[in-house]
Amino acid sequence: MSIIYFVRHAERDTTIQEDKLAPLTTDGHRDADELKRFFKDKNIQAIYSSPYQRTVHTIEPTALSLDLPINLINDLRERKIGSWIQDFPLYSKQQWKDFDYKRENGESLNDVAKRLLIAYEQIISNIDGNIIICGHGTAFAVLFHHLTDGYFGYEEWKQMKMPEIFLYDISDNKLKKLKSLS
Repeated sequence: MSIIYFVRHAERDTTIQEDKLAPLTTDGHRDADELKRFFKDKNIQAIYSSPYQRTVHTIEPTALSLDLPINLINDLRERKIGSWIQDFPLYSKQQWKDFDYKRENGESLNDVAKRLLIAYEQIISNIDGNIIICGHGTAFAVLFHHLTDGYFGYEEWKQMKMPEIFLYDISDNKLKKLKSLS
């Protein structure tokens, strides 16, 4: 039996519009440090993360405390939206209504699903024990949508916190919301 702990990154600094480089806030760093206490007795065998700064900094204290490397997987990155969006909730709602909707130079939710499912399948094909995957809200929501046969959707995505931990038990294919630090 293997368990996947999905960790949505801690609170990001939204004043930095460059998505890959957006750091954590002070509260985000505090929450990231708190995660290591949660994972100390979970028998984690491997850690995977999006390469974005906020995800790496979220899981880094845990990786250091467990003496495990962080395996960076580019396809775990967040959805590419194109240029900065002022009304992000409206844009997101439109994408959840139409999984093919995207802006110029952006990705649709179907685009995200294609690359994310390939990365996920590669990770779980080598799974041996409990693992952590640290990533992003929308990317995880799209993956969770797939893992729950559509049950996890727009409303569940809106309720996601930073950070938040979800548990997926591979043996029974069940997704459970475990913990939010915010």
